[in-house]
Amino acid sequence: MGPVARHLCVIRENEATGGVNVVVDELLRSLGGTEWQADVQTLSRRDLRSWWKAAKASDVVLATNIFSPAYAAWALGALLRKPVVAWVHGPLEEVLAASRTGAAKRLWLRWLYRRIPTFVFISRHARASFEAFLRQRLPDTQAHVIPNAVANLPPLPASPPSHGGMVDLGYVGRLSPEKQPERLIDMLRLLPANHRLTLVGDGPLRARLQERSTDLIQAGRLVFKGEMPRSQAFSPTWRLTVLASRYEGSCPLSALESASMGIPFVSPPLPALRETASGAAACLLAPSDAPQALADTAQAVLALPGAQLQAALAQVRAQHRPDRFAHSWRQVLDQVGRPC
Repeated sequence: MGPVARHLCVIRENEATGGVNVVVDELLRSLGGTEWQADVQTLSRRDLRSWWKAAKASDVVLATNIFSPAYAAWALGALLRKPVVAWVHGPLEEVLAASRTGAAKRLWLRWLYRRIPTFVFISRHARASFEAFLRQRLPDTQAHVIPNAVANLPPLPASPPSHGGMVDLGYVGRLSPEKQPERLIDMLRLLPANHRLTLVGDGPLRARLQERSTDLIQAGRLVFKGEMPRSQAFSPTWRLTVLASRYEGSCPLSALESASMGIPFVSPPLPALRETASGAAACLLAPSDAPQALADTAQAVLALPGAQLQAALAQVRAQHRPDRFAHSWRQVLDQVGRPC
């Protein structure tokens, strides 16, 4: 007789193709073939009856982020007396400060979060930021750190050198203020003229970025690709993936995907990234997010021997193995969903 099926009600905000949903999909994939069967509910569909039915049949209700899904999961859990897990994807204190969240909402959030029994954080930094906001230390039985993972991606096929001896760099992500894509354009201006940057993604800054970089676009050094499926976002011609984020809760998804496909990345020294890019991978982190620091680090990484670069990427991949991610999540769900 096989294991008894367990039911997980997964509450997600929407079905957008952002990093959070990519990692949520990885969790759903990892649960396939196990005793945990997931029923995914999407808040943007506003189907209250379906939410209620799924939560009522569940052993655990999982909020896939700490805002709207957490509000809904807490309410359903309280009404149905179901255990709730909230997944924290970023440094809450920094996010609230950047959005200038008022005192009244902060009080409401503290009240709510103190009533959610279990949290999963994607980095130690995300946990520390959350506890700073909450103004209390959470016990380890209530707070679990599980680094993100992405599905094992095959290395990109080797590509011949770009026409004209261009050195191709790439970026995958939102063109939004917290990602600081304007710093990447400033970085490009500091690099030799044979360096080209391709930006994959869209967002509120795109028009402004295009306006201020007309000369680079006309020179063929800057390319805006717009939104693309993540499976097609990375090019085999890229020598590096570059990032300039203001904050991240863990190693940014584009860095994980890049490492998985064998493309080195360069990033500012974000606290959570320092958890990932340690040891052999420390060479991938710039000393700051200043354009000059990013440009200098990009050139230094491009000059490294291939064996050293592959050792750096192996270090990153080891921290974010899908099997470790799946095992850790099942341990949390088994603990939370254990019958009383």
